[in-house]
Amino acid sequence: MTTLGIIFGVGAVISMLAIGNGAQQQILEQLKIVGVNNIIVKSLYDKEEENSEEDENDPSNAKKYSPGLTLKDLSNIKEVVPNIELITPEVGYETYVLSSSIRKKTKAVGIEPSYFKIFNIELEQGSYFNQIQNKNRKKVCLLGSTLSKLLFPKVNPIGKTVRIGTLNLQVIGVIKKMGGIADNLQSMGINDYNNEIYVPIETLLSRYKDRGNINVQNNWSWGGGKKENPNQLDKIIVQLKNSKDVAPSGKLMNRMIGRRHNQVEDYAVSIPEQTLKQQKETDDLFNWLLGAIASISLVVGGIGIMNIMLASVQERIKEIGLRRAVGAKKNDIKMQFILEASFISLFGGIIGIILGISLSYAVEIFLEMPTKISIFSIFLSFVISVLTGIVFGYLPANKAAEQNPVNSLKYE
Repeated sequence: MTTLGIIFGVGAVISMLAIGNGAQQQILEQLKIVGVNNIIVKSLYDKEEENSEEDENDPSNAKKYSPGLTLKDLSNIKEVVPNIELITPEVGYETYVLSSSIRKKTKAVGIEPSYFKIFNIELEQGSYFNQIQNKNRKKVCLLGSTLSKLLFPKVNPIGKTVRIGTLNLQVIGVIKKMGGIADNLQSMGINDYNNEIYVPIETLLSRYKDRGNINVQNNWSWGGGKKENPNQLDKIIVQLKNSKDVAPSGKLMNRMIGRRHNQVEDYAVSIPEQTLKQQKETDDLFNWLLGAIASISLVVGGIGIMNIMLASVQERIKEIGLRRAVGAKKNDIKMQFILEASFISLFGGIIGIILGISLSYAVEIFLEMPTKISIFSIFLSFVISVLTGIVFGYLPANKAAEQNPVNSLKYE
């Protein structure tokens, strides 16, 4: 029972640090997905405002015109923003995709080939489409891993044909399956690669649908009608050459697009890397807090050891007196009790390490939370358990060493 506090304390420290390390590892993997030095310009679309029944002839309800996010914004960014490494527009349509006998709901995403480099997207099989295919509006596509298995459960999808609306597309590649970390990146402008179909943007805009043409034909103004999303593009993703240029370039794009959109706030400029770094700093602080809370168990365990050792000194006063009588020095008595306390603490620490590792695996399996056990946390817990025995065993050992040999032999 003396070791229980140490066991649970060490186990808690290891498991808590494993959960914290797992969260940090997840953020690092997310950083790899979003790419470094990226800026995302995202179109905003207020459906409630679009569907309002306000009187358009009322001057108080008049809204400034904005063309929305378009390919012209893309061109302006290319011309004005310096040190661009890669850039791509993106547009997506909720639709259904059909193979020969299967129909599935999906999202058709139009992009340029640079998109795959920006987000470090790997292929399971096949090949990427290139800029020539994009400019020539070739009818090709890439499927997400999950979508590919749903549409072609028993055959190789490469070379097969799928259809969205009236557009037939040849499958030339399948994107490598992304883990659960991709689910946490939706709010940062990252797509669900597993369940989407990717098409050259020129192909999608010219052969499937271009909201920009609908916008022009209906003379749509922001907040003034009942039309669909007027933005020709959903996003523009820019990757810069240097990280130091990210913040100033983001401000530059914000001002530039704001002028072109007549200061209508129908877009947002975000930097995913900064968001993830802020999240990492928060997780680091939270990990320290978890470690501190778990360490309280070690303190409680140390107090338990000290109390038991004090009781042991009281019960073994005659033994102490006898040892002193036959020549044992104070340091010998002190060392004896410190070693006993350290052994108890060490024994509890070993069991606690086993418990902590087991808890970490249990959390990962049953709660589906990522964990990462580090050698450092095991070593730290081991050292702390031994130091706990030494520190909390010192007072009982010192009390035992200070016992008067004559009085100890007479003690009843």
